[in-house]
Amino acid sequence: MITKMIIGLMLVMVSFFTGCTQKDPVTLQFRITWDEESGRGDCIEAIVACFNSEHDDITVELIGGSEDGQAYRDALDQGEIDIFVVPYRFLQDEAIASQFQPYDLDIDQLKDTYYESVVKMMQYKNQVLGMPWIGHSMALIYNKDMTEAYKIDPLQWDSLDDLLMGCRTLAQTGQKSAMGMVGADHHDLSWMVTQFIYSFKGQLVDIDPSCGEVEIVINSEASQQALDFYIHELGQYGQDNWQNHTGIEVMKAFANEEIAFEIQGPWGVTDLWKSGNKFDIGVIPLSQIGMNSEVGPLMLSISKTSNASEEARLFVDYMCSEKALNQAMAGEYDAKYDAYYPFRVPIRKDMKNSSFFSQYPEFYPFVMGFEKPSINTPCPEWGETQKNKFTQMLHSAIVEEIDTKRVLEGIK
Repeated sequence: MITKMIIGLMLVMVSFFTGCTQKDPVTLQFRITWDEESGRGDCIEAIVACFNSEHDDITVELIGGSEDGQAYRDALDQGEIDIFVVPYRFLQDEAIASQFQPYDLDIDQLKDTYYESVVKMMQYKNQVLGMPWIGHSMALIYNKDMTEAYKIDPLQWDSLDDLLMGCRTLAQTGQKSAMGMVGADHHDLSWMVTQFIYSFKGQLVDIDPSCGEVEIVINSEASQQALDFYIHELGQYGQDNWQNHTGIEVMKAFANEEIAFEIQGPWGVTDLWKSGNKFDIGVIPLSQIGMNSEVGPLMLSISKTSNASEEARLFVDYMCSEKALNQAMAGEYDAKYDAYYPFRVPIRKDMKNSSFFSQYPEFYPFVMGFEKPSINTPCPEWGETQKNKFTQMLHSAIVEEIDTKRVLEGIK
């Protein structure tokens, strides 16, 4: 009888402690920057499904969204979403950044996985608020058939002078245009020209890291040199009517073999795939010719209102893993072409030998672009100036209504 009582008591105790330690199932809301029913949403949903299949007690639900700043503020105020995909610029927006949990991370260890510039973009006021996930940078894409025909080898270039020389060589051989140029009063003009400003050692703003105070410093000799180079030197070799073109027209001109060079993101490669690969292309990182590259990293951030921070962190770590990122590179389905196309690249620099980049090495230069970034929207204050003044005045200078000096003096 005593033995039975002891065994019974032990079973009760085991049952009690097991019940105490067993976790209740957790459901996490994960907001992306695209429609959940889009090709990109489907790609990400497949990765989320893999995570869910590996965790019996965690279920992640995908929520569609956009990159609209007010939409982020509204979603954060509602307090229902646990994990957000966040464009890097919002980590510099106090109203949004203050709503995310800081990550407890060893910054030095991160530098083995990410470029130092990316590690800086993860932080706001010295706190890590977002884990780098996927994104885009710009690279120089070139028509190999055309360059090889005239013995031009961009793989050997190491300066902007080399790019000019390549354009000049093509012009001398009768090629009407060489360089894809953007000139229209459009957002594309801002990011395109900003790359040259950074490349010439100019800046848009100076931000005090301790308090976030912003000073606009674009009006400098370096910025003047950058604008003159873009408009007056490189502009000599632009496609017809480039002064009124956006990036869309540049891609069309490149696909039609009207130009040999273009500065585009990963979509510049997939656009050629869709056009039927009429010619071979090459890709080099802009840093190879001394340029900074416009970047658009997307971060994964956890809301302060999440009641499942531990589980949310497990999910973030999974999404940033090589396994999940290789799945992301499978791309989005395009019904028109009945094929899948990559839409962004991983931000991790240690994936060069992964299966995808081994098969498609032309995409890796877009990862390398994060090493030397051009930050088109470094803070909300500059975003307003960019939208209301910068692109308009740049276009006016391109069509010769004002000079470049007046552009810089007019931006305050």
